[in-house]
Amino acid sequence: MKTLQISLCAGVSALALAAAPAWAQAGSKEPAQAVPPPAQQVGEAQADPAATTDRAQRGGLEDIVVTARKRVENVQNIPVAETVVSSEQLQNQQITSIERLSSVAPQLIVGRSGTGNGAAIGLRGISVNATSISLEQSVAVVIDGVYYSGGRALNEGLFDLERAEVIKGPQSLFYGKNTTAGALSFTTADPTREFHGMARVGYEFRADQVYSEGFVSGPLSSTLSARLAGRVSKQYDGIIDNLATGGTLFTTDIVTGTRTAHPFAAPSSDDIPAEKQKIFRAGLKWTPDSALSATVKATYNKVDQSTPHANVVIGFCEQGFVQSDRNAPCGRDWRSVQQRLPADIAASNPLLNRRNGLTYLEYESVGVSGNLQYDGDKVNISIVPGYIDWRTRWRGDNDFVQAYIPPSNSGNGSAEDSSLKAFSVEARAQSRFKGPLNVLIGGYYQDSDLDFQQDNLFPGGAENSAVSDQTLRYLTLRKVSHTYGKTYAGFGQILLDVSPTLNLTAGARYTHETKSSVFAQPYVIRTAQATYRQDAIGADQSFDNFSPEGTVTWKPSSDVTVYGSYKTGYKSGGFSISGLIVRNTTPADATFAPEKVKGFEGGIKTTLADRQLRVNLNAFNYNYSDLQVDFFDATIVQYLTLNAGKARTRGVELEAEYAPRPVPGLTLRGSLAYTDAKYTSFPFSPCLSGQRPDEGCTVGQTPNGVRSFQNLTGERTQQAPVWTGTSNVDYSRPIGGGLKVGFTGSMRYSGSYHTSPFANSEARRFIQGSYATFDLNVRLAEENDRWELALIGKNLTNRFITAAAFDLTYTGSGTATPAGIHADGRSSVYDPRTIAVQGTVRF
Repeated sequence: MKTLQISLCAGVSALALAAAPAWAQAGSKEPAQAVPPPAQQVGEAQADPAATTDRAQRGGLEDIVVTARKRVENVQNIPVAETVVSSEQLQNQQITSIERLSSVAPQLIVGRSGTGNGAAIGLRGISVNATSISLEQSVAVVIDGVYYSGGRALNEGLFDLERAEVIKGPQSLFYGKNTTAGALSFTTADPTREFHGMARVGYEFRADQVYSEGFVSGPLSSTLSARLAGRVSKQYDGIIDNLATGGTLFTTDIVTGTRTAHPFAAPSSDDIPAEKQKIFRAGLKWTPDSALSATVKATYNKVDQSTPHANVVIGFCEQGFVQSDRNAPCGRDWRSVQQRLPADIAASNPLLNRRNGLTYLEYESVGVSGNLQYDGDKVNISIVPGYIDWRTRWRGDNDFVQAYIPPSNSGNGSAEDSSLKAFSVEARAQSRFKGPLNVLIGGYYQDSDLDFQQDNLFPGGAENSAVSDQTLRYLTLRKVSHTYGKTYAGFGQILLDVSPTLNLTAGARYTHETKSSVFAQPYVIRTAQATYRQDAIGADQSFDNFSPEGTVTWKPSSDVTVYGSYKTGYKSGGFSISGLIVRNTTPADATFAPEKVKGFEGGIKTTLADRQLRVNLNAFNYNYSDLQVDFFDATIVQYLTLNAGKARTRGVELEAEYAPRPVPGLTLRGSLAYTDAKYTSFPFSPCLSGQRPDEGCTVGQTPNGVRSFQNLTGERTQQAPVWTGTSNVDYSRPIGGGLKVGFTGSMRYSGSYHTSPFANSEARRFIQGSYATFDLNVRLAEENDRWELALIGKNLTNRFITAAAFDLTYTGSGTATPAGIHADGRSSVYDPRTIAVQGTVRF
């Protein structure tokens, strides 16, 4: 580990040392280049192949344009810590999903899940786990200025992007909802004033995946432009082997006592995830003059997978075997079991039978965004409406084992139908007075409707032949819930130029949010009613928050920015609507309080060596109160969101980029980050399944209703590696005959981290060890980039990496007793080694 840390430090330092001679000879620095107007830097500059060729010929750094503060700015001039990934980087490193962003932003850790909210997104050691659909992420996902609720945004494919921004730390003023740890902002390419197009096809060998994408963009008139883009992919194989063999499920009728055998065959395919995806986007941009523009984009996205647990395996078994089935696969390998249901049981229920009893995941979404922009002499006005409509349906085999024969604890499965509809609009205006004082004011509104239904079959094989609704016959219970939410916010900022080099800003956001939630179990089979209640609970909640912030920015020269900020953030509370109502569950148990953060951040951004070198250094210290975490009790299959008390994250981040003019086409990038993220107060954390008293588990009633608890005060939070870093080499050069070659090599290092928010340092099964991964892109292209052939390798070291984990259903026993047996663990893992060939034509 130390060797890797030293290597990363040396790599980043080498960028600065390599530039030292040029820096010393530079003398007076040339002024920073002006940021191009919006029409040129969104969708046009990088859409033109000649722009990339020109950069390769002249060398040096290009300006990086961002909208982190919801206005067009050079990233080196703003007091915000962020990692920006250009369209060219996204393509060269084949970043086609949010998970793959971690290859360029090492503090970002993403664990995908087909169930719950769909993701565990962590940044700087602050994250939420994926189990509850009602729990919002602390790292918000924003696409074209529109907030995407929860973690389901992971199913939104990344393609035809202008840039991606990983914005670190609380962002309450500019992004508003649920950005206590940061935001992932994606800007899709705009329609262009000139005609451009691209077509791409590729093939990935491990998953036997074929994909294609492309776009056409250009003018319809002198003021109206259009863009059409699409991506289609299909995997004929998978990245995880499904070892399901088929078998027999026995049920016993609670009315007649009849025991029935239900044989079922193995799945027709052993491919996981066998994903199919279709994404189409259409956009229009109207620019009647240089001051006014209006853009509207509509995206349709559909994802189809062979199971919702497409990247989940049983990653650890301390007993040497899976407790619920000795024949099930376990360990750090890409193997799993996803059984089908017997045909007659599946046929009784529409959700179970969408694929004739096979497991599946279907995600379908429509997103519409608009942007009305007026850049006047005295004021800039922006209005961004957005509409999101997604629906997820799935059936999963939740115990990952072969045996379906009682009394074995197997046969646990469920099917879900959930959906979200959300409309939002944000409006803001910023003055452009020539004097030292300017102001920004704005407002935000969102209306959302989250619906949820889940049908569950638990081990034991009980059936009820007398139930009037025969879709319930083989179910243990049905859950139905919804949350209606409304958000109103107003925000403002004062901008004061104390001098030509010193700027002060002070701002705040006031938020009023209401949520009305109902969680019902309208049906529970009689044999399970001793554990689960057949009724409903709910809550009407109202939250108010005032989040202030202030920043000092000093620019001693056009190439240096020094800043310091005080920031606060807020994520509203809510109601757990996807767990289970056990006998003692009360409405108070299902509610959770808002998450809040406050702290400081500061740094220096420099552009050096005649615009050949960027070196940015940032430090931060934030304190969180009522950090929201979701606890899964594997013994009774209950999910409840809790407030973890207090946590703190602090650290230092270094980023550097070097593009030497003597070597046109070469760019070196590196980053190194130190993060110290710990619970500063979490005395009543739930115990892990099977955790013993000598491991810190105590029996007793706690303020949050936990029956057994441990003290995690001082322990590291989930997804919080102490050291992370990246190094990247991108090089392209002509070879004659109108051709050029290029390659992009990148390495990502992560120290060890906890994969569960409830693991202490002794729970080795919930610790992902330190690792390094390596990606490589080698390409041959025409010098003007009209065509390109590429060979792309990801995770070439084939490291098995767990992003998040929790106890496996119905394993573990004796919690808080000396005879406790640890549960086995379910792990959300990154992809193994993949290698693809790709061809691209631009016109």
